[in-house]
Amino acid sequence: MSLLLLLTVFPLGVFLFWASLSMIRQKWMYLLVGDAFMPGKPSLAMLPGGFWMATLPFSNILLDAPEPISSIFAFTNFGGLVFGLLGCFYVPRFLQPRWMKDSDDEIKRGEGLYANEYRRRVLGQGPDGTPLHPEERNAP
Repeated sequence: MSLLLLLTVFPLGVFLFWASLSMIRQKWMYLLVGDAFMPGKPSLAMLPGGFWMATLPFSNILLDAPEPISSIFAFTNFGGLVFGLLGCFYVPRFLQPRWMKDSDDEIKRGEGLYANEYRRRVLGQGPDGTPLHPEERNAP
């Protein structure tokens, strides 16, 4: 077991795993920012990626274990790496939580929070949707 991996990669993997679980449960939503920069859902891909990083320091010990344990560990560890990388580029809809699917549908229809706010500002409408007079507008 490498001490450097245990002190650097293990805490980062535990944090990413916890953060992704918290994001799925809608408790800690900061990971959604990364979804705008990649074609997939990196916020969901951090779950298997964090698992892979958290188990990486223990790979020497577990791969030297008897055959069924080492092969199961190797298979799950490689699966975490593959699904973590692939999730940054594509996550099927059936693997996404319901709130994420609903949010994506709202954005596609143009009913998202930011689309509504931008539309209101461009059209010069007040918070209730009524048109503002030119003297009431605070144009930048």
